[in-house]
This record gives sequence, C-alpha cells and structure tokens, in this order.
Amino acid sequence: MATYTFITDFQNGTYISQHPGENLQEACMQWRDYILSRGPIQLLDGKAFSKAFEADFEELPPVALDGLTQVWVFQLLVGEDLLNVHIVQTEVAVEEAPDHFPLVKRLSRTSG
Repeated sequence: MATYTFITDFQNGTYISQHPGENLQEACMQWRDYILSRGPIQLLDGKAFSKAFEADFEELPPVALDGLTQVWVFQLLVGEDLLNVHIVQTEVAVEEAPDHFPLVKRLSRTSG
C-alpha cells in the first residue's frame, strides 16, 4: 500500500494530509472521507464539497503533471471558491511510516 500526500489550497490556506491507498483513486476517496468527517479545512462547506467532489471526480479525475512521476493535480469548484489539490505518491518505508493516518498541517500565507 502506498502513501499519498495531499496538498490542498483553499481560500488562502494550505492544508496537507497523508492517506494510504492501493491506488490513487482509493487514496482520493480516503482524503474525501477525511475532509467530510473531520472538517480540517476552515470555511469549507461540507455539503458543497461533497456535491462538487461527486460531480467532478469521475468526469475530471486527477491529472498527472507532465515531466513528473507520481504527481497529480485536480480542482473542484466549491460554491464560488476554487479548491486546488496536488497529490504526490510518497514512498514511506514501513519502519518510517507514521503510527496513524492522516497527518494534517495547515500553512498560513503571509502577505509581503
């Protein structure tokens, strides 16, 4: 099982989490379930997110970035706000794997 790192930008906040999966689609479903159950993204309307994900994920799945391996991007329009997600398949050795998933960090942007 691989570990996938999700780097999500939404309304001037950056949210990072890791989720396991046998493949990219499974990891994306784990990420979606986490977002809906834990609500780590400030100001994100869960119902609008769920609706956008269900409507767009099958039709506009993550796209591999040219020239890179194991890196994808996808976007969702949640209400009037764009949610950008970059996904990196992260190789984690078993002995280095975290005790739990997901790990979430929020990075703040500063103007300057």
